[in-house]
Amino acid sequence: MSGSDEITLRKLEIFLVFMRERNLARAAEALGLSSVSVHKAIHSLETAVGAPLFAHRGRALEPLASATVLESHAADIIDGIQRSVDATRQAAGISPRTFRIGSLYSLTIEVVPRIITAIQTSLPGCNIELVLGSNTDLEDKLAAGEVDAAVMCVHDMDSSRSRRVIALFGDEMYLASRKDDAPSRTPVDLRDWADRSFVMLSQEFSSGRDAYRMFDQAGVTPKVALRANDIFSLSSLVRGGVGLALLPGRIGQLYPGALQYSRVRREQRVSQTLGLCYLASRAEDEAIVALEAAARSATAQPRPA
Repeated sequence: MSGSDEITLRKLEIFLVFMRERNLARAAEALGLSSVSVHKAIHSLETAVGAPLFAHRGRALEPLASATVLESHAADIIDGIQRSVDATRQAAGISPRTFRIGSLYSLTIEVVPRIITAIQTSLPGCNIELVLGSNTDLEDKLAAGEVDAAVMCVHDMDSSRSRRVIALFGDEMYLASRKDDAPSRTPVDLRDWADRSFVMLSQEFSSGRDAYRMFDQAGVTPKVALRANDIFSLSSLVRGGVGLALLPGRIGQLYPGALQYSRVRREQRVSQTLGLCYLASRAEDEAIVALEAAARSATAQPRPA
């Protein structure tokens, strides 16, 4: 490819920082370079690509559609190379430079920050990347090697020769409502709420599957007003009066005092187990060992009621 020898990783990194900052001075400050050096790198990249990337507006550079396309591909290239380096280091018995931890959205409120803080203390040189997703997303990413480990719901998962599953703590699903719409008596019988509208997560989320399981155990088909793609949005919809929801207790810390979490009848309850999952082949990796210790320590601490 003509000009390919002039496209370097450094130029792509400078380009990506500029695309993020959209300002030469800010990009230069972020990179520890001069504005002139950033401008030269971008101009050199344009020449190597053989297409204009920016329109000049006085001293400002305005990204063209071509720059947006290159931005997407450049990010993939750099990420791909980093993954290749990590895989190579792993094959040599060296921990990857970037340690990717998968997490459910709901665990970022309290548990995951504790875990990350503990890892940073025990492995100060470890570069941590947090990857958020549903249980289904995280299982797929773990199998594909896109995350090194995941903190997630494990009550529907088993350990195997290929993966380790470590239970850390339990939680329970509750009926979530606004304070002014809370049940007058508990435990709640979901059959008494069958005519009410609910907001739901899709079943790729463990809490979504568990909510449908609770309705099934109650013999109720829920009236679904709206579906959401993350548990934070779902809580906001409940707070806004769009509908009720079945949510895990740990999410109660998101809007303290704004929502009521009511326990349901014993035969309708669903409990969750949150834990750590990683590939068995990584069991001796120092980063995995540190993560497991950090996860056990973080979840052993008292959690707010």
